[in-house]
Amino acid sequence: MTGKQDAREIEDRFTKLLLPVLEKNGFDLIKSEYVNEGSIWYLRGFISRKDEADVSIGDCTLVSRIVSKMLDKDDFIDDEYTLEICSKGFMDPPNEEAIQPE
Repeated sequence: MTGKQDAREIEDRFTKLLLPVLEKNGFDLIKSEYVNEGSIWYLRGFISRKDEADVSIGDCTLVSRIVSKMLDKDDFIDDEYTLEICSKGFMDPPNEEAIQPE
């Protein structure tokens, strides 16, 4: 299991890998994280578009495919993990008013 310092080092290395990909494809990085939720490690990059349009699933897929290949090649993470490239909206808590029963 990865310790806090190791997780921070992984986040930093992931960020350095991710930034040029985002810049080349018209995105900004909001936040990156390497976190354990339950028994699963997640490597997440939260992105936004430079043109301020909404981030689409296609945008996330594009970045994920590029970065996934780079991560496979570099292979610096010992743990099993799930890569997620997400929009800023994924960080927002759900709107409780929208899910209240009638």
